[in-house]
Parts: sequence; C-alpha cells; structure tokens
Amino acid sequence: MKVDFFIVGAPKSGTTSLYHYLNEHPEIQMSSQKEPDFFTDLDLYNSGMYYGKNRIDTIEKYHNLFKGSSKLRGEASVSYLFYDGVAKKIKNYNSDAKIIIMLRNPIERAFSHYLMDYRLGLVSDSFEDVIDYKSKHKNAKLFYQQYIEVSEYFKQIKRYLDVFKTESVLFIDYEDLKRDVSDVVDRTHMFLGVDVFEPNNRGKHNTYNMPKNNIIRFFYSFVGLRNFLIFIFPKSFSKKIRTFLFRKDKKPKLSCVTRKKLYKHFEKDVIELGKLLNKDFSSWISDD
Repeated sequence: MKVDFFIVGAPKSGTTSLYHYLNEHPEIQMSSQKEPDFFTDLDLYNSGMYYGKNRIDTIEKYHNLFKGSSKLRGEASVSYLFYDGVAKKIKNYNSDAKIIIMLRNPIERAFSHYLMDYRLGLVSDSFEDVIDYKSKHKNAKLFYQQYIEVSEYFKQIKRYLDVFKTESVLFIDYEDLKRDVSDVVDRTHMFLGVDVFEPNNRGKHNTYNMPKNNIIRFFYSFVGLRNFLIFIFPKSFSKKIRTFLFRKDKKPKLSCVTRKKLYKHFEKDVIELGKLLNKDFSSWISDD
C-alpha cells in the first residue's frame, strides 16, 4: 500500500478541519493519528518538538495507521512544509503523490500558533518577547521558529514546486475555507479524483478557548499527563472533561505596533511568494 495524498501545512491554517472533512468521504481514509510526522520524525526528535507524542518512526507503524481498504489514503502532518528535504522524501515514497498546501496570512498564523502554545501552557512569555528575542525560556529559539520562520512560506513552497508538478499541488486559502467550506471541500475532492461528497460535520475544529484558571493551565502543560488521560478515557468523556476545564474566550488581538513590525519582517517573503504563485498577497502586509 501507499499513502496517496498529503496535507503538508501550514500549521494553524485549517488543516485539522480539512482532515476531518476528508475523513468523512466514503472513498477516503485518513490516518488514524492525525499528524504521523513520519517523514519528519528525526527532524522533530532532534529539535525537541515531540512534546511526548507517539512517534511514527518506522514504515510498519506508518502503514498501520491505515486499516481496511479504501480508494485513497491521506494524512495531514503540518511539519512537512517547513523542514527541508521532505518533498523529496514524499516523492521517493510515492511518485504519484498529491500535495495539499493550506496558506494563511503569515502574521495571523504566527499569532494563532502562539496563542495555541500559550493555551497549552507551553509558553508563558508574551508574543512580543518571543519575536523580539527577549524571552529567557529554554525553548525560546524553537518558539521563534514555530511562530515566525514557519510563516516564511516562499522557500518552503518552492521546495515542493521544484519536486512536484503544478497539477499535483493544490493550494487552499484559509480565508476561502472560512468563507465557504463546501466550495473548498468540493475542489479538494475534484483534485483528489473522488466524487464530490458533502461532509456532515461542518463545525470548526481547534476553535479558541482557554483554561478556566491558571491551575488548570499549569497541569494541562504536562503533555504526558494529557496523553495518559486521553488514552484511559473514552473520546466522548474526554470532550466532557475539556468542556468542564475550558471556556470559550474572546480571542486576543495583536497590537498595531507589533503588526506593523511584522509587516516589515514578512514583506520580502510575501512579495516573492506572490511572484512564485502568480497571486497578489499584498493584503497580508498592509492595513489597506
């Protein structure tokens, strides 16, 4: 067997939602572990990015994530876009593979990634301290990489276009997904060559919420404890626990000063990306 298609990123750009939408299709089977990270296993391990998650580090473990038969098999590992050499690894694994790349305004993506890590208790410093190199956290460089460098799309995408034919790569705009889920999912089905199918679950995944207090946030930062609770309790019960421990909250906004600073930082990358994809991304680096 071979995995047929890969949602490779970017993080916080709707990949989890698309994973669930595609998994509802009767002709598609998505990996049982949402982010196997098989082709970036050593990259993540060496950089300390695992946070205690289950490693899929052999081809046997990887293929065991796909049980039964289906027309297409797919997975969604957002680390695949950032790390060098992954496009070639996927091409060597399956020369007919199809690639899905989801893009989001790099500034919004960076801040959303920070808010996720803050909610999980992985970082306590302010977003500004991290991006201004003022954080004293032992993982400060890693946080900067995840928030800022991961949002520098040009070189990441060029690596895929250097390896895969244009018709084998689908680009999805996060704003399009927010605006019209059905249209984006239909286009994805057509790209993959399966019948158009309307998913039942059109709810949002990874919506913003926060622990109800700092004690909960502290204990929730222990990834091993979270994984243990997920393992021993049924999925439905785990959801009830999360509802009890977390509350839906108003999403914080980025300051105008920080936003303008990031406009300048990402300007060159956004312009190069626009030329590469022949698309205007100027709204990402302007208030207009």
